[in-house]
Amino acid sequence: MAGALVVSGLPLLQPWLPAAPRPAPAVGQAATVPGQIAVDAKDGVTPAEIQALAARCGLTLAENSPAPGGADLLAGTVAPGQEAAVLAKLRKDPLVEAAEPMFRYAASGVPNDPLYSRQWNFRSVGAEQAWARGATGKGVTVAVIDTGVAFENDAKCRQARDFSGTRFTAGYDFVDDDAHPNDDNGHGTHVAGTIAETTNNGEGAAGLAYEATIMPLKVLDSFGSGTSADIADAIRYAADHGAQIINMSLGSPMPDQVTRKACQYAAKKGVLIVCAAGNSQGGSVGYPAAFPECLAVSAVDASGGLSWYSSIGKEVDLAAPGGDTREGDDGGILQNTVDFDSGEWEDGYFAFQGTSMASPHVAAVAALAMSRGVTDPAEVRQLLLRGAQAKKPAEKYGAGVLSAARTVQLADAARRDSLLRLLFTLVAGVLGLGVGAIRDRARGLTRFPFAPLGLVLGLLGPDLIFGWLGFGTPVNILLHSALIPLYLLWEAESQRVYRFVTALAIGTFLHLAWDAALGHVPFPDVIPAHALPWLWVNVVVALGVALVAWRRSFAEG
Repeated sequence: MAGALVVSGLPLLQPWLPAAPRPAPAVGQAATVPGQIAVDAKDGVTPAEIQALAARCGLTLAENSPAPGGADLLAGTVAPGQEAAVLAKLRKDPLVEAAEPMFRYAASGVPNDPLYSRQWNFRSVGAEQAWARGATGKGVTVAVIDTGVAFENDAKCRQARDFSGTRFTAGYDFVDDDAHPNDDNGHGTHVAGTIAETTNNGEGAAGLAYEATIMPLKVLDSFGSGTSADIADAIRYAADHGAQIINMSLGSPMPDQVTRKACQYAAKKGVLIVCAAGNSQGGSVGYPAAFPECLAVSAVDASGGLSWYSSIGKEVDLAAPGGDTREGDDGGILQNTVDFDSGEWEDGYFAFQGTSMASPHVAAVAALAMSRGVTDPAEVRQLLLRGAQAKKPAEKYGAGVLSAARTVQLADAARRDSLLRLLFTLVAGVLGLGVGAIRDRARGLTRFPFAPLGLVLGLLGPDLIFGWLGFGTPVNILLHSALIPLYLLWEAESQRVYRFVTALAIGTFLHLAWDAALGHVPFPDVIPAHALPWLWVNVVVALGVALVAWRRSFAEG
């Protein structure tokens, strides 16, 4: 049993294992300054020795800085392309402690894209803190169901200038029925830019989950209009072709069952669906956002207040930056996109506003959370809601305003919690087996370990079941309660079973107390303020069951 636990837990250790060292970039790449070398000379080196060193190795050397204590750090200049040869000579010279290409450094978590300073929306959700944790969206595919994306160069479209490094997977054009879902409107490219515009390339603006993969699905024509059949087709296509998240910055005031069935299909296949709530200026939430399978996103402006155009209602799950351009572009959401208003192709950086701009922020943060190892869509949905900055009333903001920093922090905590619980259970199981073997040496480890088995099942059973059935299953409510040990207690007829029930109840007690103490709600769409008291009640019940079963085990023997 201990061996099985170790083997099954090894994949969980991966995030904590030391990362393999990355090879240094070749000289002349973007991470270095061409023609420049940093040299750390031996302490006390004289100016004459420095000049001799420069002559021997074929470069110009000068003191890097006149600051006190910096006299031995030298900056070297060589002809571009000669860096590698000169470095080889320097590293062999007895006067040199270290020699490296002149690397470029940047402020941690801050992209070098020149327009990033105008992206107030990313800073307002704590993007830099999320990036600093290593969350980039890598390995997550987000389907953008929209007007298409300017992602390839062909007869109908050119790739938008700041998408050259963005990852794309095969999509489809449901309007023209071909495999080239290019954008002839500009809306879809802007939405895709918020999610994964090429970042840290010294060009334009940044994307929030910049290493995510975009699946472009065109369902809206050049006027921004499309049919429910095309949208339903695209939803099913995304679910069948590997998308983990769908973003739909589109809507209708009327529900239709064709689209609803497609959303249900995608949700059952494990896709998180994020939708714009609508721009009805305080009117009701549109569809598909209002479907329970979807996350409905309202919009806030740079001040954090509800944007004037945003729809509201009980269906709103979350608010995110949507901008307000009434007082200029600086209040809008700035991304690279294409524009055809003048009748000609224009590729530039435009500030838009709308819940259409808010929705991709949530989709991107969901991708950040998934890239940290939390992949169950119902669990990611809960992380988004729990991580939001609380704001009232709920009909405007849902659980609150999106926080990338808090959501990624919770995702990391969920991974650590799973590992700690596994390690704790492993130690308890091994100790239990050891005690059983010592007390019954004649039978050794062949003695059936009822108590350790009960403890393991109580601690890990609920997690194993929701990992099998899915985080969103209502079975979690049963498995995270004391009902199972209570039932077993009623049926117990021997001392051995009583001890098993005791250990099972103690394991359940520890599991519930763990979740309650850390604020983990083990079921989606339940407000933590409602679920946590329920959890604590079950903690007390489980402890009571354990005490009664323990007492009865002694009465039997």
